[in-house]
Amino acid sequence: MDKAALLGSVIDRVKDLKRKAMDVSRVITVPTEIDEVSIDYNNVEDETNNNKLNKFKNNFIIKASICCEDRPELFSELIQVLKGLRLTTVKADIASVGGRIKSILILCSKDSEENVCINTLKQSLKSAVTKIASSSMVSNCPTRSKRQRFFLPSHFV
Repeated sequence: MDKAALLGSVIDRVKDLKRKAMDVSRVITVPTEIDEVSIDYNNVEDETNNNKLNKFKNNFIIKASICCEDRPELFSELIQVLKGLRLTTVKADIASVGGRIKSILILCSKDSEENVCINTLKQSLKSAVTKIASSSMVSNCPTRSKRQRFFLPSHFV
């Protein structure tokens, strides 16, 4: 096998591994390195959906995905945002790896209200995530993330 053929097979293998990694990351909840908030929504109308969602028939279902630095005040901030928008959490998938956390929340509007503004929800969640991130950078508290404790000596923080 010549060098060009070997290089071509290596490139094909790397592309295949990247594709497989993307497929796995869609199925398994793994936090990413960047802070992000994404929102998806739909209206539950038919009986063929998941049995857990059947009791929320004809309601507005929202899927919120939040990825950020893991902090003690994270969930209290998220709960405050959701209560303020009168949303109920139906399901939560949460994963924490290396000081990062990813939360995928399935939300339902309370009292069958469909007037939940998706942009308001997204902006509220983003502000909660950035508030948490900025407060952790400003404060010199001993609850730094594992990554910060490992890579930065205490006199740099």
